[in-house]
Order: sequence, then structure tokens, then C-alpha cells
Amino acid sequence: MAGKKTDIAPLAAAGAGQGVVLWAAQAPLGDALHAALQEQYPVTWHRALPAAPPSVGVVLLLARPPAGVLCAALNEGLELSAALAAAQEEAAAVLALKRQNRRRILLLDAAAARAAPSALLVYCGLPASEAAQASLQKAAGAAPDAVLLALARARLQAEPGLNRLEGEFAASAAALLPDADPDAALEAFLSGQAGAEERALLQAQQRSMYEQLETLYREKLQLERQLEQARGRFGSLQVEAEVLKGRLQAKAEVLAAAGARIAGLEQAAGAQAENVTRLKTQMQQLRNSRSFRLMAPMRRARRALRGKR
Repeated sequence: MAGKKTDIAPLAAAGAGQGVVLWAAQAPLGDALHAALQEQYPVTWHRALPAAPPSVGVVLLLARPPAGVLCAALNEGLELSAALAAAQEEAAAVLALKRQNRRRILLLDAAAARAAPSALLVYCGLPASEAAQASLQKAAGAAPDAVLLALARARLQAEPGLNRLEGEFAASAAALLPDADPDAALEAFLSGQAGAEERALLQAQQRSMYEQLETLYREKLQLERQLEQARGRFGSLQVEAEVLKGRLQAKAEVLAAAGARIAGLEQAAGAQAENVTRLKTQMQQLRNSRSFRLMAPMRRARRALRGKR
């Protein structure tokens, strides 16, 4: 446990025993660190960045450097201008809070939870168990893509305000990350060895890549809007199809009833036609009979007598 250590952990030395206000840029990481800290200190886990430090205790900020915020914003689909604005807003807010009390407000790079979880736990005066380290690394998530991170850092150098914030963040954050950083070493080598023409060529290539990136994001947003419109049209067509289906069903029922009635009328008409044919046959048979012919003079005489009356 931290109490058995000879040296006091920086978090405890800053006054964590009187309380810790915790804020993390990544909610899962804040949850994981809060679960570990509350076994040692009274902790208040703030989802939003505090406006001011409390009167006693420590504020622990687990923040992302501007380059990390820029990478995350681009991965979320923001355009470059919006991603740069998000990186500047978050870094400026974190550093403004840090300036209010540099002794009691402690700033840590959130990447330490992934790259150096044991150092982070020791800094907080917590046991660096394998389970605790695994929990922090899982909560920190995957590291930004190396190429995208290098492009983000190069882009920040072209923004004076963001470049200054990046430098202030690096100077203000506790040194928990390993010293061996291949990307930083390569960047330093290139800065020292590359000539002006090579730097200009690289910058031109970077600008071209960012322009292509912005174009791709705009096309992506346009395709998403078209997809939503197509989904809307498809939904309205489905509704119209259901209405037409209902109408067709009603018409089919009416036609079926009319067909049954017509069949009944045709059957009745057929029976009447058969009766007429039978009566005509009987009448013809009667007229052709011998008795009908013998009685013909009497029928004429009767008609004559009736005519005289």
C-alpha cells in the first residue's frame, strides 16, 4: 500500500487526504481511476471540468494534449477547422484551471494510463497491481494512429496559439510517460537535419493531405445526407405502398362480391331462358297437334261472334 512507501506520493503530498476532485477527458478512464482512488482518498468525480479549485484538497486533471484532442476530433468526423477549434478550447480550459493553483491542481497526460499505468498508480499513491494497470489501460482505449498523430503535431506547429498550448501542456503535465519516444526522436532528428527545401516540400505535402482530408470529410457528410434523404423517401414510399395495398384489398373484396352477384343473376337468367324455351316448345307442340287444327274453325267462329258484339 502507499502508506508503507518511504516517499510520499505526489498526489498525497499535494493534500489528497483532504479530498480529491477528479476530472478526466475520457469518461471511462475517469470511472476507472475514480474506482481506484476512492479506496485511498475521499474523491469527487466531476463529469464537467471544474470552474475553480476547492478551498482544500487536490484537483486531479487527467487531460489530453492538443494533438490527442485533434486526433480524436478528426476520428469523430469533424472537419479540420472544427477539430482545431475543439483542441484549442479543451486545452485552453484545462490550462486556465491549472494556472489558478499550480500546487494543488495536478495535470496528468491521459496517455499515461495506457503507456505507463504503473507510474500513474504510484504517482497517486496506489498499489500498482496487474489488475489495476489492466483496468486503466482498458479504459484508456487504443492509442491514436501514429501517422495521424504525427500529422496532428505537425499541423499544430503551423498554429501559433495551439503550438503554445501544446508546449505549455507538456511543461505543466507531470512526467509519467516513458522518456524513450521514437516519434519525438524522429521529429527532433528531422528538425535538425532536414534542409529548408525538404521542410517546404513536407509542409506542402501536409497541406495537400489536409486538403484531401477535408474534401473526403465533406464528401462523407454529403453522402450521409443523401442516405438520410433516400431513407426518408423509402419510408414514404412504404407508407404509400401500404395505403395502396389496403385500397386494392378493398377493391378486390368489392369485385368478389359483384362477381358473386353477377354469377347469381346469370344463373337466374339461364333458368328463365330454359323456361322460355320450354314454353315455346310446348306452344309449338300444341299448335302442331291435330286437336288444335280441328278446333281452328270453332276459334274463328268464336272470334267472329265476339267481333259482332
